[in-house]
Amino acid sequence: MNAPLSGILMVLAWRLTKVGFYGVNTMYIVWACLIGLYLFQAYNCWVVNKDLMTGKKQYPAKDRYRFSQVAILELTYIVNFGSELAVVSMLPTFFEGTFTLTPAQAGMIASSYAFMNLMSRPGGGLISDKLGSRKNTMAVLTLCMGIGYLMMGTVSSSWWLPGAIILTMACSFFVQAGEGSTFAIVPLVKRRITGQVAGNVGAYGNVGAVAYLTIFSLLPEWLGGGKDPSAAIIAQANTAFFQIMGIMAVIVAFLCWFILKEPEGSFAEHHEGEEEDLGLSPVAVMESNTSLDSVSRG
Repeated sequence: MNAPLSGILMVLAWRLTKVGFYGVNTMYIVWACLIGLYLFQAYNCWVVNKDLMTGKKQYPAKDRYRFSQVAILELTYIVNFGSELAVVSMLPTFFEGTFTLTPAQAGMIASSYAFMNLMSRPGGGLISDKLGSRKNTMAVLTLCMGIGYLMMGTVSSSWWLPGAIILTMACSFFVQAGEGSTFAIVPLVKRRITGQVAGNVGAYGNVGAVAYLTIFSLLPEWLGGGKDPSAAIIAQANTAFFQIMGIMAVIVAFLCWFILKEPEGSFAEHHEGEEEDLGLSPVAVMESNTSLDSVSRG
């Protein structure tokens, strides 16, 4: 999972060369530094884990967690927060070109996508709390997001503009609710290292944004054969862009269903380790909670 971080920085270094920020030789130096950083991290990962991987060491059960869960959450954040950053960047131009609007009108309409943040992110966390399965909530929201992007790929000048706005807001809800449900799971992977897990997952939103926006910037050139893209080519590129994000979201949704595990104790009244921190047994904690409950009702 270190590879995407180094890889996307190499892509960014290449893009800076294309816009004339520095020359090819400088890019090679940057690439060499990034490869060196990746190898340094990989070596230290091996040093820390070699005794475990060779069977010389074994952690007690209370110290273990599934890193695959962290990896899946990183992928979900690529497709939800990464796509949000990418869409926010291109949506005003998309509406302006598709519906022949002024830049001010297109910007105001495109802001409806970001406006949904006010309710969608906390809404995603609330849904995750209420539905009884954080795993299924994550998978369903990601699947709906993918379907929403695939539908946005069909938007053209023949669409009714209010209908396109409603679709954009609906898609935005699932994107940002997915972000909220991702961070509803993050603290439950392993409470003791919540900050480390949150930092790793959050970093992959930027990986997704750079990857999607790089693809978006290159699509007109690819589809147009290297020539100045016509309006038809740009429309085709927009369709392909939404389809790519939609397909990626659908793939990650199925990974959530088949690989992501329901966090243990995700709906428990107290978190892992709290009874040990207080010096109480689980039974004592339950009795204490019952007494407090009675007092609050009284």
